[in-house]
Amino acid sequence: MKGYQKLTIITAILGLIIPFIGLFLYFLINSFVGIPILALFVGWALLIAIAIIGINVGAIIAAFKIKNNKIVGGILIACGVMLFALIQWFAVPALALFVIAGILALREKNTLSNLKSDNLAP
Repeated sequence: MKGYQKLTIITAILGLIIPFIGLFLYFLINSFVGIPILALFVGWALLIAIAIIGINVGAIIAAFKIKNNKIVGGILIACGVMLFALIQWFAVPALALFVIAGILALREKNTLSNLKSDNLAP
């Protein structure tokens, strides 16, 4: 596993914890209330949580499924910027880690040994 993949998986898993907890609590409280009145007050938070989950899952998929390192680096930097645009100052750590992972992916060289090890993996 390459350095940018490790950093991406750490950042994305840490970024998935809070939105999943928020969604769980929303559905738990909503099940006690019985009517979706809670959505009137925190409906925007649900949409933001779903967007955060989508961005983090997209970063994981990009880091592990796309073989072109230049495209992966751009996608990881874009994921950090999108998180920052979505949740502003709360996303500064994720922005920094995704940008570092993107730079590591951009600097990664596809050597012959890397290409052989990718093809030999079952």
